Amino acid sequence: MLIVSIAVFCFSAYKLYDYYSEMKQGEAAVDELKNVAVTEVKEGEKAPISVDFAALKAENPDIVAWLYSADTPINYPVVQSDDNNYYLRRLTDGSYNSNGTLFMDFRDAPDFSGFNTIIYGHRMKSKAMFGTLPGYLEQEYYEEHPVMYLLTPEASYKLELVSSFILRSDSDIYDPMESDEAKNAFLDKIASDSTFKSETEYSINDRFVCLSTCTYEFENARLMVVGKLIKL
Repeated sequence: MLIVSIAVFCFSAYKLYDYYSEMKQGEAAVDELKNVAVTEVKEGEKAPISVDFAALKAENPDIVAWLYSADTPINYPVVQSDDNNYYLRRLTDGSYNSNGTLFMDFRDAPDFSGFNTIIYGHRMKSKAMFGTLPGYLEQEYYEEHPVMYLLTPEASYKLELVSSFILRSDSDIYDPMESDEAKNAFLDKIASDSTFKSETEYSINDRFVCLSTCTYEFENARLMVVGKLIKL
């Protein structure tokens, strides 16, 4: 029993070390990109940060945007590849890391011109990546963080958050929407199922960014936070 207990302790210690090591590596990789391309701007500017996408593209041409949420860990590049698997466990330099990288659905337009653009991220225990999105299940957290900012090579946007809800991983919401029927069904969903109340108005003529992460209320459950895309 003593030998088994020691073995279990050593294995647990190794896994804990491995977890924190990967977390630090992920943070360092993002910090390096921030140092290269991200600058805080003066109060009163349209967005709280500016991003040098030429510098980011030189590091990795898959980077299509930068997502920022004040006073939260969300301050990350967004990538897009040819599938939804490559960056699931990779950093922007291609190295393996369980934190992964925020990535856009490979079927969506990289300039966010589609009706509903999906960005995926892990729900990390450290609160990294999309680890803070579960906060939007509560009204109070939404009121503290009602907006995010999305910067792209073409434009800067404010995301006015309008809804959060739990859904299945195979929901039609993850598919690009082209018909008015699908768009109206989406609008009905975000209005009826939201866990917080927003005063922001929206319509079928708007564009939306959907932030998706894991949740555990049932098998294959996902948490989605939806923002209305507003050009600055």
